[in-house]
Amino acid sequence: MLNKLASFIMKRPMKILLVGFLVFIGLLTGVTQVELNTGNDTLIQEDTQEYIDNFEYQAEFGSDPIIVMYQAEDVENLFTVENIAYMKELEDVLSYYDEIFTISSPVALVEEFAGQQATEFETGLLSVSTGLSDVATNLNGMSTMILESANADDIDEQILQLNTAINGLITGQENLGLGVTQLVAGFTNYSSQIFTITDSIQIVIDDLATDPLLAAQVLDLQAENDALISLANQMSGVATNSESLPDVADNTVIGLQNILLGLTSMVADQTEMTGQLTTLANGLVEITNGLNSMSTNLTMIYNNFNVLEPGIPTEQSTLDMMIYDEFGDVRGVFNSFIVDESNMMFLVVLNGEIDADILGNIIDSINETLESQGLENSTLVSGKPVLDKSIKDEMMGSMQIMMGLSALIMVVVLLIVFKVRWSLLPLVIILIAVIATIGIMGWLGIGITMVSMAVFPVLIGLGIDYSIQFQNRYTEELEGGAEIE
Repeated sequence: MLNKLASFIMKRPMKILLVGFLVFIGLLTGVTQVELNTGNDTLIQEDTQEYIDNFEYQAEFGSDPIIVMYQAEDVENLFTVENIAYMKELEDVLSYYDEIFTISSPVALVEEFAGQQATEFETGLLSVSTGLSDVATNLNGMSTMILESANADDIDEQILQLNTAINGLITGQENLGLGVTQLVAGFTNYSSQIFTITDSIQIVIDDLATDPLLAAQVLDLQAENDALISLANQMSGVATNSESLPDVADNTVIGLQNILLGLTSMVADQTEMTGQLTTLANGLVEITNGLNSMSTNLTMIYNNFNVLEPGIPTEQSTLDMMIYDEFGDVRGVFNSFIVDESNMMFLVVLNGEIDADILGNIIDSINETLESQGLENSTLVSGKPVLDKSIKDEMMGSMQIMMGLSALIMVVVLLIVFKVRWSLLPLVIILIAVIATIGIMGWLGIGITMVSMAVFPVLIGLGIDYSIQFQNRYTEELEGGAEIE
């Protein structure tokens, strides 16, 4: 049988070499398709119930998270405006990956608190507008009543009732002036926050504008940013135009107080009292008109309030009100992110069984973002996905070192010990054998694992041994040291 095989090869040497070369090229192509595997499928069969249950769990709740640990001297230095802004930037970077199941960080809670404050602000705005309208209606009714009762006999009782009512109006106007002052300050703050956001967006637009492929997206983003700038200018204008509103309330209080003084100094003369009451009624009509105007303006602002979006606070005092309760303790919802007094978590939960290259891109994006923020020395990126990637990198590096050292040692040994022609030929043969083995694994979709890596030292050891024996026997035959059997 061996003689026939030898005869077949000797009759067609070039064809055999060509076929062998093509097969070798095919196996070499398979080498590029081999993957390093460290997942659960390398430890347990995919058709087992445990593997199936774990796969379904990951599809429903995500797989192991990547943990970014922010470090500082104490909690106060963890929950800072800068750290929250950095986390928001990292979330924005990771939002482009569909393979991320969810991101859990204090940013979402801060945004929720900001949304609640915006809702409360909107509700308060509507309440002030409605209250002004109600006060105007009551004053108008009072003016009508005064005109109708100007000739009443019991003028003293009417003056007493008016005195009580006006005192109530004075108190209401003082409270109204305080509320309007806070409202104007709120609009100024929101305008400033929007300008801060548009400045950040403009930086991103300028960076993206360098890429011609993103020209259309840059134009759309620029248009949206210009719209935000226009909105901020409108809000700033509203705040500027509304600065005089507290003065209206103060002037109203002064007017009402003057009316009280006028009522006090009224004489008992019926005719004079009637004239004064008529003047009072006309003054209340003017106040009513002013309050109706204020109510209309505030209602207009309320109807356009929904164009605002709550954002991350830019002032530490505002953030502290969200993070800490009235006793100065961290709110319970934020405690879940605190590991200890000097460490805070940022969790990136991934989908189950994602591609290794994409996982590497996600981890690289996290590290690059932290480095660009200057936080590489004050953060720690960890978690099972990071460990798996490190294991794969170490496996690849270790295998390359192992193969290189093995080849070097075998070259030295063969040159020193194996005193024949073509003494390095066994090394070439074993190299072909290793490439063929890895190529077959690549074509069959068999990944390299920590277990399968143990096969290569055995393959190299046995292969070099048999190659040396084969070549040595072949050399003896050529030298006529033995007869062909």
